[in-house]
Amino acid sequence: MAEQQETGGQVQFLLADFNTRLRDIDERNRLIRERVLLLGKNLISSRQDVEDELKEIKKDNIEIKADLEKLKKTSSSLLTEFNKFVKREEIVLVERMLKDFQPLEFMRKKDVEELIANKLKINTTKTTI
Repeated sequence: MAEQQETGGQVQFLLADFNTRLRDIDERNRLIRERVLLLGKNLISSRQDVEDELKEIKKDNIEIKADLEKLKKTSSSLLTEFNKFVKREEIVLVERMLKDFQPLEFMRKKDVEELIANKLKINTTKTTI
């Protein structure tokens, strides 16, 4: 009987030890499951944030492309307009022509005739005096 109690005590001890180990493994398993769930939630949240950021970046990229296209059109139209401007050398040439021409000193035919008539009157009055 003492042997039965001793074997029963050993079996009891082994079962208690096995039960303790099983609880420890279950607890570890539960903690690992919670960590995996938390990691999954974080992964989903991070993925959503990354997708939102990517959408924003794509939207900004489209705006930048549109602005760049507008700049290209504007610069090309400016370049074509610059070719239509008068160059400095041409302005200098026109300025010289105007100095030679001096349109303000020109007289109408009527003005010339009046000037001649006035000169003739002055000459005739001087010679009679």
